[in-house]
Amino acid sequence: MDIKGKRIMIFGGWGLVGSAIAKQLLIQKPSDLIVTSLRQNEAEEIKNILESHPANKGTKIIAIWGDLFVRADLTYQSKGEIYSKPEGVQSLMHDLYDDLSDDVLVESRLYQVLKDYKPEILVDCINTATVFAYQNIFQLVAELREDINNSRKTGEIPLELLDKVERVMSVQYVPQLIRHTQILIESMRQAKTEFYLKVGTSGTGGMGFNIPYTHSEDKPSKMLMAKSSLAGAHSMLLWLIGRTPHAPIIKEIKPTAAIAWKKIGHGKVVKRGSYIPLYDALPSEKSALSKTLKRTPDETWTRVGDEYLESVYIDAGENGYFSAGEFSVLTSEGQMEFVTPEEIADKVLIEIRGGNTGNDIIAALDGAVMSPSYRAGLIRKDAMDKMARLQEETGKDSVAFELLGPPRLTKLLYEIYLLKRLRGSLDKVIASEPKVLSAEMEALLLEDKSLRSGILSVGTPILLKDGMNFLRGPEISVPNFEGKPVLPVNAKNVGKWTAQGWLDLREENMVIWQNRLSKLLEDMQSETEKDYSSTYYRNRRFQAGERKMDIGVIVNWILEYEDLGYRIK
Repeated sequence: MDIKGKRIMIFGGWGLVGSAIAKQLLIQKPSDLIVTSLRQNEAEEIKNILESHPANKGTKIIAIWGDLFVRADLTYQSKGEIYSKPEGVQSLMHDLYDDLSDDVLVESRLYQVLKDYKPEILVDCINTATVFAYQNIFQLVAELREDINNSRKTGEIPLELLDKVERVMSVQYVPQLIRHTQILIESMRQAKTEFYLKVGTSGTGGMGFNIPYTHSEDKPSKMLMAKSSLAGAHSMLLWLIGRTPHAPIIKEIKPTAAIAWKKIGHGKVVKRGSYIPLYDALPSEKSALSKTLKRTPDETWTRVGDEYLESVYIDAGENGYFSAGEFSVLTSEGQMEFVTPEEIADKVLIEIRGGNTGNDIIAALDGAVMSPSYRAGLIRKDAMDKMARLQEETGKDSVAFELLGPPRLTKLLYEIYLLKRLRGSLDKVIASEPKVLSAEMEALLLEDKSLRSGILSVGTPILLKDGMNFLRGPEISVPNFEGKPVLPVNAKNVGKWTAQGWLDLREENMVIWQNRLSKLLEDMQSETEKDYSSTYYRNRRFQAGERKMDIGVIVNWILEYEDLGYRIK
């Protein structure tokens, strides 16, 4: 892709890798370079650096700050500030666990940033796995278990316990990653972003379970393994986006070494964005070990004036400051070793411009996974023929069991099956009065106990033609109550449930079927009989839907053309 004149956004543009990539991109003369960072001072610092950089020949630099993983009205608050208010936690829970509604999407800071600036190229240098994993659910769960045990002893449930339960729910790693990815792909689609590259992480700097650097007494640390797990899960989700039609080009480069460095100096040491205050302690009556060790004991230490820890350091960007000793150990042969941010930036630039570095994780996954086989394609016809013969011999049609999912698949298969039994051809279905089809479909189901029972028993409800009465079994696949014992019945919900999996006998659904079947016929008739080249094979796959009203072929067409649910690799 040509970079010149393009709008480019870099998530985490202040960081070690992000700033190196930004400087490389300036050479290519993009029209706009939008850099984001968590803190205002960081965003403004990198903006000033890039504006005055010798390679900048007219590129407009825009700085944005705030948390991109929360909704816009929380973006400038710390997690501590959000958790200090019940409404903040409730907002996080809503955005995390409820359906991806317009409210959740549009109020997301990530969505709003992409909507406002519409980058054609997006480079994501935020260490997403760290953002989620270092919320340390393990510590929160340990505290919660202690509180639960105390509540069992007292028989009381304090409000603080409920608050902690909500907080544990709000920091669940996988739901956060899934929701972030959902918002990301939809935001990029609407912003018409053409190219997305993620600079990811292995979580361990390329080392294995024997990694000696730990966040706890466990080796390896649970929190570090959570980070690696999320890094892997993130790569798989990006891989899925890369196999999604009408999505941007997706790439990921995953360094497997420590990344250094930004600067070397002497001065105050920074830890988590703040200087480390100096404390001192001497032996006293309070300093003796007792039978217990408190996490927050009475102070036995004193603050050393207004002094802060000062030393020689090497600045590894968002990874923090390392001492000379720590850097020596970390980068030694056989340990993490290290790679420079400029080397990563070189690889990123090659990939954006269409080159092949061999370091794209998405391409590596594409090359390593096992794809559908030629043999399976050949013997599929034998399997289909065998099942067709068995259906004729037994007199039992095999339609849907609601084991594959989603429930919409069962709904579609049964609805077209009923239309086939009533009319037998697409032309006759299309030519019928929708009201008549609706009435006949209901009559067929009410008369045929075996058919009706089979549908209800697999968990598929049937909404009758009046739209008021419905039939169901003890279990239903739609809706997913998600912990709510009762859901309101209204036009919006009924529309949602019928779309997701209820058989819909209403006249309006017959109209939907007639329209979609008309489109299927148009696709078939657009092909010329004289040209039997491979050009038209994609549509010829659906000829059995027209000639035999094959229910599987017709639903396949719906999933592919209506839902855009088809594979591209």
